[in-house]
Amino acid sequence: MSGRWALLICFCWMACEKAADIPVPYDGDRIVVNTLMQPDSLLYLRVTRSQPPGGSSFPEIPGAKVTLKAGSTEVPVEWQVIGGKGYFVSGVPVRYGFRYTLEVSAAGLDTVFATDTLPRAPLLSAPFAQAGGSRVRFNMRDLPGGDYYRFRLFQANRDYVPQKRALFRFDPSYNNSFTDLVSDTFLEYTLIDDGRFEGKEITVVMQTQEVNKAGGYLLLEVTGLTRAAWQYLKTLEQQVSNGGNPLVDPTAVYSNVHQGYGIMAGVNSAYLRVEIK
Repeated sequence: MSGRWALLICFCWMACEKAADIPVPYDGDRIVVNTLMQPDSLLYLRVTRSQPPGGSSFPEIPGAKVTLKAGSTEVPVEWQVIGGKGYFVSGVPVRYGFRYTLEVSAAGLDTVFATDTLPRAPLLSAPFAQAGGSRVRFNMRDLPGGDYYRFRLFQANRDYVPQKRALFRFDPSYNNSFTDLVSDTFLEYTLIDDGRFEGKEITVVMQTQEVNKAGGYLLLEVTGLTRAAWQYLKTLEQQVSNGGNPLVDPTAVYSNVHQGYGIMAGVNSAYLRVEIK
């Protein structure tokens, strides 16, 4: 995956930035950091200041001191404004095999700390989609050891540049490994762990909401997640789905930022190009 793709997907992740309901007494402003690290991409770090419950804007802290390390080696970062938002951007891409640690301090606020690694990339093969049908099939090999995944599917042009997300669900006729995820609802993404197929190679069948058209193109994305990324996305999903329901307790979005709020976690995406025939 080229650098431009890594940058595009990075901003897709950053677009998920939301206010988190954290059910704790407000004890003053804290530093909020948000970054999802991807291999071979620069690290884009948002640093903002928390606000009391009900606050709708989160001021940036461009003067924060940011120390980023890959293992024991310090990685330079630089403040940049991209798309109207400020980011601390690493001087070199994130690399697989390192544990990244982050320390952020700012005047009048507690210093915060976070750490995570990159997960291994999903192993995908044998994509197939037939014109006139509504299924997309592929193989995925899961390696021994706990893994977490996110699935997305995009309608694409002939160069496989995504045009829009394709809604899908796991086909209940074929996915014995996903029986607990079978739903009548078509979704933009699905989060799963490998508890039902750990260490196995499986065939995955997606059922799309729209019929596959001859000559069309799809781009399948399966993203490996660290446990921290998984917990963050699952709790964010639960918060959104429970929003406005007075019968359900508010869901706290997971944070691995000590003495502050937010997330620093690793993701690793694999892609399959699917030509509809």
